[in-house]
Amino acid sequence: MTNARLIIKGAAAVSAIGLFAISVAAQTAKDVKGATALVAIANEPPAKLIVDAPVPEQLAQGRVFIQYRTENLRILPVFGSAALSVSPRVGHLHYYVDDQSWPTVDTSGETVVLVGLPSGPHKVRLELADATHKAIPGASQTVEFTVPVRK
Repeated sequence: MTNARLIIKGAAAVSAIGLFAISVAAQTAKDVKGATALVAIANEPPAKLIVDAPVPEQLAQGRVFIQYRTENLRILPVFGSAALSVSPRVGHLHYYVDDQSWPTVDTSGETVVLVGLPSGPHKVRLELADATHKAIPGASQTVEFTVPVRK
């Protein structure tokens, strides 16, 4: 091959690499991550709560780990009537252990962990609440389980 051909091939390779690098660098955050979760959503669908049964391995140890997730609601420590107009919707979790008459309020969005429950049957009612602590209709589930006798 002649030197001119080698130079042309080398220049073409460098150009191709440069164009590829420019196209990768040109990707925006939106291209990679999708639309921001901080822009108002018109006609938001209702909030939804999905709750798993307690993790069996932990229940056998006397610990109750209840995993959950939400749809169309972000769990955040934001309270007050002004937060009712925030979109996407924000709120938090209330849960009631057995026949507890007051809610435990959780804003972590993490697994609910209960320890120290006596052996026997129990129930935990989980509900999504808005920023003013009002239960969100249709966003409640009850989990029933038995803490085994520990030996």
